Formats: sequence, C-alpha cells, structure tokens
Amino acid sequence: MPMQTEITLAAPKGPKLAMSPTRAKVGDTVRITVQGFQVGSPGNEVFPEPLFTWTRVGGRLLDGSTERDGKELILERVPAELNGSMYRCTAQNPLGSTDTHTRLIVFGTYAQFGNMPWSHSGVATTLA
Repeated sequence: MPMQTEITLAAPKGPKLAMSPTRAKVGDTVRITVQGFQVGSPGNEVFPEPLFTWTRVGGRLLDGSTERDGKELILERVPAELNGSMYRCTAQNPLGSTDTHTRLIVFGTYAQFGNMPWSHSGVATTLA
C-alpha cells in the first residue's frame, strides 16, 4: 500500500523575534533570533523554509556590512551609539516575503552614580 503525504505550501508572515538579553547594557553581546512566525499554517511552520536577511534601518550593521543572512543576528560588544537602532528581519521563500522590525535599547552603568541610563555627548540615549 503506497504512503501518502500531504504538504501545505505557505508564505512567511511576520517573523516572531526574541532578543537576549532583554535589557542590553553597553558592552553586551546581543542576539536577536527568529522564533517562528506571527501568523502562519498550523504548527507555526512555513514551507518551503524561508531565507532570513537582517538589516539595520538607516545604517550599516555593527560589523560594517549592509546585511546578514541567517536566523540569528549577533551584535558583539554593543556601544551606546546603537541605542534606539531599528533592525529589520526579512523572511522570503518562493511564495512571498515579509519583514518584522525590532528596536535595540542599550543601557549603561556609571560606577560612581549607580545604575543610570547611558548618555553620550550630552544626549540621553535611553528610550524607556
């Protein structure tokens, strides 16, 4: 008796992102990871598997590149200047493409004053 398999094709719809740590401090390594999709087929799966591309809205990524491929974007030793930066993750397969944005908030510490938002050049950089 032949086996039958059912395959449902689905276009990606809004990648769901997770950021770690959730409260990034100056000097931390930040990971932004695709955790599935906002809306999709049952089981939160998309077929064919999409390709993921990361960009920084209005600028280059920390390493100077314009984009990075993969399910995870790693930002090593984040500086205060990245506070408020918006990152776009685009998911694309042959059936369509979609993107999701996330904003990076970077906190700093002044040893002599305790835990305070980082400021640079006299401009507060927290968006709490």
